[in-house]
Order: sequence, then structure tokens, then C-alpha cells
Amino acid sequence: MLWALAAAVACLPGTAALAAPSRAAQSAPPLHAYAIAPGALGHALDSLAAQGGVQVAYAPELIAGKTTRGLSGRFTPTAALKRLLDGTGLRWNALGPASFVLMPADHAPQRTVHALPLRPASNDASTLATVNVSGALIGDARVQTATPVFTITAAQIEARGFSSVSDVLRNNVFATGSVQGQQEAGSFTQGAQPISLFGLGPQFTLILVDGKPIAQYGRPYNGSNNFISVANLPLSLIDHIDVMAGGGSAIYGSQAIGGVINIVTRSHLDGGAVSARMGGYADGGGASQRMTFAWGHDSGRLHTLAALEFTNAEPIWGYQRSLTSGTGPQGGSPPLQAGILDYGTIATFTGYPQGFLAPPNGCDQALYGHSTRLAGTSASRQYCGSSTLGGYRTYSNDTRSYDGLLKLRYRASDSVRLYADAMWDWQEQRWYPGVPGWDADDLPGGVIEDAASGHILYPEKYFAPEEMPNGVFGQMYRQRDVLYQADLGANGRFGASDWTWDIYHLRSGDHARVEEPLLIAPLINHFFSALLGATGNIDPVTGLPLYRTDAAAFFDGVSPAQYAGFARDVGETSNTALHDTRLTIGNTAWFELPGGNASLAALVEAGGESWQEPINPLFADHAVFEHAASGGGGRRAHAATAFELNLPLFKPLTLDLSGRYDRYDSDRTRGNHHFTYRFGVEYRPFHSLLLRGNYATSFKAPDLSSLFLSPSSYYTQVTDYYACAKDGASSCDAYSNGVRGTLLANPTLRPTTASSWTAGAAWSPTERVSVSVDYIDMAIRNEVVEQDIDQLTYDDARCLLGQLDPASAQCQALTNPTTGQVQRAGTDGPITALVTSYANLSSETIRAIFASLRYHFVPTRFGSFGLQLDYNDLLNHEFRFEAGTPSVRQLANPQSSTEFKSMFTGALDWTSPGRRWTSTLYARRVGSSPNYAAILGGASQPGAGRLRPWITFNGSIGYQATRHLRFALMVNNLANKMPPRDASYTDAPYFNDENYDVYGRQIMLQMRMAFDAR
Repeated sequence: MLWALAAAVACLPGTAALAAPSRAAQSAPPLHAYAIAPGALGHALDSLAAQGGVQVAYAPELIAGKTTRGLSGRFTPTAALKRLLDGTGLRWNALGPASFVLMPADHAPQRTVHALPLRPASNDASTLATVNVSGALIGDARVQTATPVFTITAAQIEARGFSSVSDVLRNNVFATGSVQGQQEAGSFTQGAQPISLFGLGPQFTLILVDGKPIAQYGRPYNGSNNFISVANLPLSLIDHIDVMAGGGSAIYGSQAIGGVINIVTRSHLDGGAVSARMGGYADGGGASQRMTFAWGHDSGRLHTLAALEFTNAEPIWGYQRSLTSGTGPQGGSPPLQAGILDYGTIATFTGYPQGFLAPPNGCDQALYGHSTRLAGTSASRQYCGSSTLGGYRTYSNDTRSYDGLLKLRYRASDSVRLYADAMWDWQEQRWYPGVPGWDADDLPGGVIEDAASGHILYPEKYFAPEEMPNGVFGQMYRQRDVLYQADLGANGRFGASDWTWDIYHLRSGDHARVEEPLLIAPLINHFFSALLGATGNIDPVTGLPLYRTDAAAFFDGVSPAQYAGFARDVGETSNTALHDTRLTIGNTAWFELPGGNASLAALVEAGGESWQEPINPLFADHAVFEHAASGGGGRRAHAATAFELNLPLFKPLTLDLSGRYDRYDSDRTRGNHHFTYRFGVEYRPFHSLLLRGNYATSFKAPDLSSLFLSPSSYYTQVTDYYACAKDGASSCDAYSNGVRGTLLANPTLRPTTASSWTAGAAWSPTERVSVSVDYIDMAIRNEVVEQDIDQLTYDDARCLLGQLDPASAQCQALTNPTTGQVQRAGTDGPITALVTSYANLSSETIRAIFASLRYHFVPTRFGSFGLQLDYNDLLNHEFRFEAGTPSVRQLANPQSSTEFKSMFTGALDWTSPGRRWTSTLYARRVGSSPNYAAILGGASQPGAGRLRPWITFNGSIGYQATRHLRFALMVNNLANKMPPRDASYTDAPYFNDENYDVYGRQIMLQMRMAFDAR
């Protein structure tokens, strides 16, 4: 239906626009002092606008890949623009004394128009709907929305040494949250790269490519939340990235609560370019290579842009870094490789181990590179340990990817343009989460009983590389992932009027398959039961299985053939997809107001999305040893309509109003809908000062995983408050044990809702300096979370103790022996299993202040300098799990969150007088975070404290050898700094791997060669 509407739109007659008298003064244009460094034309035009107080509108594809020789001195705006465009093949059309539109030089002759109202472009189809303005529906570069947007260009990305999209975004000052990634061993998403803004979960950040949606990663974050991963997005094909803080649902719809990230790819190139980059780390590992080829050509009515990228990176292993290779900063006893805990007899049993059963023949010293040895303080407390065990784990993935980008633009007529875009990525990653182990948890009773002594024993063992087929390299997890986004569309103008239209159909999908070498529970349990000497008999007193314990055999290493007998490659597949058809109609000169032309844009769209992650039958049958899995599948339809109205009421005052209605429907859920709106105001009391603010509502539709999740397993620690109360214990610390849980979907979930407001100012007292300061306040309600396990077991105890009515619906839902959420052995035995589900329970609030400074120094004989400083301070972040529970201050409660309170970044740029040399020094400072003791026991725990801020520097030098050839050297983490020392860590990895990394100094060399179209 929308395609038919587009065809009808293209045929409608236009309406002539009446010319309005010009109010522009006819005096001579003023001179301005300019200091614009050579480099990317887009960056130079931004500097021209800032330093000269002019407006320059252009289609992004016109300037893509173009460079300028820069500018220094005092010029009129037109003279300055002429010098910047010299040699670029572009010219301008003056819409007024300080307003210009760029176009190819072969268009009609330049002329100045004073009698027409200000327009962003001519009626040519080549300029229609091509200006990408993040945070707005109105495609007009003159429209400054009242919401602050942080932008980083491709040139800045290269100069600051960023090597991936994740690297770029985690250096944005809004990205203060702790997130799981490649360093998080054993997570559901070790093959993904999520982003957290303002400490919120990654599910609250909307990521777009070229302003259009992209498919989510197939495996849910933490096994429960759908999110968008940036691991598959090619860095070298990006033109710039915009990051908008706060609610954006009134423009973009669901998920835009914490912020919106718009990744804008290259759109135009006339000629070709080849680049190559290679690098590595000073401490070893992580060697990488990247090759990029791009080609673009204008051929009459058709423009083509094609680009390819190949990247390859080796992993970084824990044993390649001193912090993660051994026993941590404190040294001490090595981690356990094999041991048999002795709990004494049933008569002396306390729930705590009384020592170890000593290895009769010592340890197998051939394991872990001959580092395995006896450890322990006495004969009764000896075990086999290895100081190198923790080093067999990757902290960055082995990665190989192939990426492509294709953009076609065809001018069918003066008022209609056709376009098609495609981006795809094929990626293979390999990682290793750490050596696997076996223990007695899955055996009947979770322990064994020695038939001769009556001692209750708990054997556990971690396998060494020498015991595995092909070592740890042969046991790496493998993920193959294909991501694509493609659209086909058309845009144009209604005749000769100011009304424009754009329609497209888009599809995006992600297909991932993960192969994990895992231990099969029945096979490995049978192997060790036989190895340890199972008799097949049960002690009638304890109910435990009896063993003629062969401790010597247990401490001997297994052979690779034996290991292969109880390990298997277990595959998991996930698929996500979305499709969307959208029609947008707009007018950037709808009617005239005292402050300028009113603008209007409206859209209607319809589509759908799906998620499929079938659970491997081995997981469904609990046949994989102590390994959790999640999965499920479903689809839903989506429809929306939205509008944006920009009203320049007076020269100093502009209002912006937008609204959007979204609706989601599926076979399982109906009527999941929400209306959001945003109101913004801009006030300019004088030319150099902008005061701005906005109020926005936003929402997030329930994740497909929360609506369609199949029963998914996990492991967790629970406190048995009932057993604790029965025994009359003063502390329940000893009543904690590990159990398997099952997470269920909830088809009755409602949308998460939020509101936010910002207020700030942007000031440019001179053409060389600009400063902005903004405050943001966000409140999230009805947040979808998993039920709190500790609260469930506490309420279960109250029901069993009679403190709550045992016959009530609440108690029956918890204690029913068949369907209850808390399952026990017998009627009142220990907790054996849990069942949880999703619910709209939580709320949280965030308050932050962020600022930016940009300064261009007066050029000197030493060259031109520029400075950019950005800062974000998270003033408050509170989380309330559910109504009636206390609010938790995340920044003060290390057990609830380890996010950074603040982040600062700064960049000092230099360009030589001859313009051949450029250099950048980049700094990043993240605020303090809690240490390990505080994370485990809280801020009042003995030894709890905070780690010092972490500061790193990157540096780069570029050399323009010829007009077409450029070389660059980039060094990241110049001082080779490791994470802040945390002496309270007692376990690997000995640092917070959700906040810091152990990569160290990275050195990269790059060459780029450009080719003319002719």
C-alpha cells in the first residue's frame, strides 16, 4: 500500500511558492578571522560555520572523501568558502549573506538570490532527503534541535587511535556504565560488544545505521535482554557517529530511553581509495591487520559507491599479561587444580570443610606447563595447585571479518530520485572463557562418602591444556555471525512546491552460530564415578553414595583421548530479523514566521521483527555439565506514525514539537502500544549564546526474549532462610548453596516508560571558542526485570513458618511441591531448584551534567592548534527494584553497580605550517570505581574502598606525502597502563573486566592512497 502511495505522490502537481521580500541587509559582508586546519572538507565546513557565523547546507555525499587545504587569515564568508572549496569540484548557491548551499560545479552558474525565503537546497532530486540530522525527522541542516548531540568524525576517529566501533563509543563521555564484553568469561554474549549510556543496561540504548534500524544480536544479554551489538559494524566505512543523550522515542520509537547512537556511513566518493593498517601490542597478542577499498563514481544520472573491508585480529591471552597470568597482585597460594575437600563424618559435619584429603602420590607435575605442585599449609590441608591456571583465558577475541557497503543513487527526473543501500558483515570469532572443571555437584547428594572412613568428600578438578585434544587452542569457542542491512527507496518533491517525500523498504537480520566444546554431564559423571571407585551402594544413615575412594587416580591427569570421551562440540544458533516500510513527507518552508520558515515532517511506517534461538536438546535435557542456556522464539508486527514541527516564532526563539504513536501485536500479546512526545525550546538572547531545553517521554516495548523465552536454565547462589530459621541460627551466611534456576517468559508484560528533560547553554564568544553545558534528568518506570531471587526465598520461608498465610495465593505460588517457584527436597528439605519470570517491577532515576569546550588557537609559525574537551558527571543514579522496597543509590552501593561516576576526554590537535604533518594527543580519564572487597561485601566491608581514577593517553602522527598518499602512526595507551591495582582481589582475573582492560600499549601503522575518478 505504501509503495502505491509513493507512486501517487510522485505524480501529484506542485503548488507554486510565493516569494517573500528579503529582510537581509545589503551592507558589505564583514571580515572574520579564520584558522581552519587542512583535512576533511566536512570538518573544515563545520569550523567555517562556527568561526564565521554562517550556515552551510549540503548533501553528505557531496563532501564524502573530499579534503581541503585549510584557511588562515581574515576573509569575507564568500571568500573563505571559495578558498575551502578550491579544487574540490564543488560550488555554492548563496541563499543570503550568511547562508549557502553546496552543489557540484557542473550545475547552473552561481547566483545570489535575495528575494526568496531561505531554503536548504534547490529542487534538484540530488539534494532531496539526503541531509542526515540525528535526533530529528526534519532533514534540514539549519534546524538545530534542542537536544544536545555529540559528534565524532572519521578523521577524529583515526587521529585518536580508535580501532573499533566499540572503542569509539566506549570513549564517549556518556558511556559510564559497566558492560559485559569480550573480557567477560562465560557470559552469554562474549562474541558481542554492547554499549551502556549513563549506567543503564544496553537494552536502553537505540543504535541506528544511517538513521535506520538494524537487527539486534541474537543471544540475549545476560541471557535475558535483547540488545544491539556493534561488534559487526565496520569502522573504516563510517563517516561520523552522532550520540544523542536522553529520550528519543518521539522520533525513533522503542528503546530510545538512555540515548540514541546514529552511525552514519560514507555516502559519496568520486574516485577510489585504498588503506591498510597493521598493529600489535607491546606485551604481545592482539596483532591485527585491516584492508579497506572504496570506489565511487558519478555516471550521468547514476552515482555508485562501493566499499570493502577485511579485518583480522589475534586474541590476547591472560598468560600474556603479568596481572592475569598468575596469582594476582598479592601472590599467595596458587589456584586449585585438583583437590578433595573433607567435611568429616556425619557426626562431625558442620557444613564447612575440615581440610583436604592429601594427594597420596603427590600431584601430576606435567600439567600446566610443569607448574602444578602441592599447595596448602599442612598435610591435612594440601591440594594440587597451579599458578598459571588463570592465564588460560582470552581477554580479546580472535576475529576475522569481511564487510561490504554498496550505495546506488539514480536521478530519475528533476523531482524524483531512486536509491538502494546494502551493508553486510561476515565475521568469525574465537575465544576461550577459561579451563573447564568437574566437581561432585551433579552426583546424588552433591558429595561422596568414603566407605572405609565414613568421611564426606567433595572432589573437584580443573583440566589442564595437556589433558585436552590440541590443547586450549583446540577447545576455543567459535562464533560465525552474519549481519546485514539493506533498503530500497525513492524520494522526491511534489512538483515545484516545498513539499518533499521519501519512501523506503528496509530489511535487516543477524544470524549467529556458536560452537562450544562442553562437558557432557552423564559421560563425565560416569567417568569420575568409576575413577573414584563407586560401589553402587548407599549409606542408610546419610543417604549418600559409598565409594572406595581412589584418590591417587583422581590426582593423576587424564589423557586427551579420555577427555574427548566426555566432551562434545555443542552448537547454538540464533536469528533476528526486522523489516520496515516507511513513508515520510516534509516541508522545510511550510509557512513563514517572524523568526523564519516553519518546518514540518510526518511519517507512517509498518513492519515487524522476529527472534529465534532454539535451545539445543542437550541443554533442554540438562545433559551439559553445569552450563546454563537460554532460548526461545517469536515474532510481532509493528506500526507507527510520527510528526515533528519546528517553529521559529521570533529570531531569538524557536520551538520544536514531536510526537509518535507505536503499536506492537503478536499471537501471544495484543495491544502493546504507547504514545510519546517531545517539546524543545531554543532561545538566543544574542547571536553567540544559545539557551536550550527539552522535555521528552520515551518507552521500550517488552523484549521478544521476555515475551517468547523458552524455559531457560541458570545457576545461582540462594540463601535458605527457612533452614536458617529452623536451626535458630543468628546468621544465615552458612545457609547458602548453589542451585539451578529456570527463567520463564511473561506474555502480559507492559512497555517500560520513561521521561527526561534537559536544560543547557551553548556559547561562542569568539569565532575561535565554543562552550556548551547541559543537565539531564531521566526517570524510568515499569522496568522489566527478573524477579528477585533473595526476595522469593525469604517469602518462601515466611510461608513455611506461618508468618504468611500458607493457603494464600502468594504462598501457594511459592511453596507448591509441583508448581511452586521454590522447590525443595521433600516437604521441608534444602532448596533444590527455582523458577523465576519477568515482571514490570523496577524504576530508576538518573541525573547528570555534561560539558564540552572547543578552542582554535591563533595560528603561529609552529602551526595550527585545536583543543576539544568533553566531560560528563553522573550526579545521581538510583534504582528501586519494586514498589515498597528501598531505593538504592547505585553510585554509593558497590554491590549494586560498579559504574563510573564521571568521564573526561580531551584532544589536542596540531597541523604543521606546511600542512603535511598532523598530530593528536588524546586523553581519557574515568572516575573512581569500587574495589573487589566493596563489590563482594558492600561499602562497610573491611578492606572496602575505591580505586583511583584511570587515565590513559593515545597519540598519533600523520604525514601527507603527496596529494594522494598519507601515512599515519598511532600509539594507544602511551604509558602502557594496566587497570588500577586492587589488592583485595582473591580470584582471577584480578581486575574489574567490565570497567577496564589489560591490553596495554597498542602500536598501529596506516597507509591510505586515493585515486582520482579520471
